[in-house]
Amino acid sequence: RQSKFLIADLSGNKDGVYYEAGFAKGLERPVIFTCEEQYFSSIHFDVRHLNFLKWNKDKIEDAVESLKWRIEGTI
Repeated sequence: RQSKFLIADLSGNKDGVYYEAGFAKGLERPVIFTCEEQYFSSIHFDVRHLNFLKWNKDKIEDAVESLKWRIEGTI
């Protein structure tokens, strides 16, 4: 409840992350959605249209830099 934003990584399609992201949205907190590229096709259809930050585990440095920019742009 005190967070300024939430990073929700949907890689592996973990149900709890969907719940936490919805809870944060309900509290009107910004949610940054991320997903490893190989899992993106398996995420639930009702969130697939959102602006995801897709990442590749072989290019972690690029993902970290992109996440930094996304956080700055979000908050």
